Amino acid sequence: MKREVLIAAHRGTSGANIIQNTIGAYENALLHGADIIEVDVIQTRDGDFFTFHNGQEPGLVGTTQDIRAMTTEQVKSLRFFNGMQERVEEPVNALDDVLEHFKGRCLINIDRSWFYWKDIIQVLNRHQMNDQIILKSHPEKMELEILEAAGPDIMYLPILRNPAKLDFVKQHRVNLYGAEVIFEKEDSIFTSAEYIDEMHRQQKKLWVNAITLNDTTKLTAGHDDNSAILSDMDEAWGWLLDKGYDIIQTDWPLLLKNYIEKRNA
Repeated sequence: MKREVLIAAHRGTSGANIIQNTIGAYENALLHGADIIEVDVIQTRDGDFFTFHNGQEPGLVGTTQDIRAMTTEQVKSLRFFNGMQERVEEPVNALDDVLEHFKGRCLINIDRSWFYWKDIIQVLNRHQMNDQIILKSHPEKMELEILEAAGPDIMYLPILRNPAKLDFVKQHRVNLYGAEVIFEKEDSIFTSAEYIDEMHRQQKKLWVNAITLNDTTKLTAGHDDNSAILSDMDEAWGWLLDKGYDIIQTDWPLLLKNYIEKRNA
């Protein structure tokens, strides 16, 4: 029996005049075969939410100021540089607009939002999209208590580097969808058949990151997008598929989708 593998698109799919973490990038990701769009979120000084990965300000909007320290009006006045480093009229997108645009259409991972859970869970509840929203965080006491109190029905994935942390998560009344596992070496417990099979017996999803962030960070022991494209897809994406992971996050969803379909054929 073929196992369903979900593809998550990192910040949507961007390039040329389509900017990361915008409605255009998320639409593009769905056209490229993604099942999940990954949405980075920031909160302004005024308490409003926008889709943007802080730290990217110099290259994307041409300022060294931390976007999280700006007012809502300042953020609304920003305009992006595109992939050719041309200033364009695309603004930073409001989270409310993104959520309404994709309501009923796909799974949405709201990422890097744990700093603001007291506020952002209220926003998510207002949109009534619990069947679409996946929240991730490091499994810390404060975040889990906020989620337990304000959003116990929202699907939740703890970010795990230590498998013992999952037991801590299970002490809280949250909707445990599965876990995002990060491992630098192939002999990690997260790669073992015993661990993966046990998670599946519990009907939990395992999310891995094939994204290549830079030359040194390893999220899946080097079985990543760069090695797939530049070296061997079987040893990169194929290795992750053979292990039995359920969700693979990538910057190249169409290539991964085509590869999965070719393997299944």
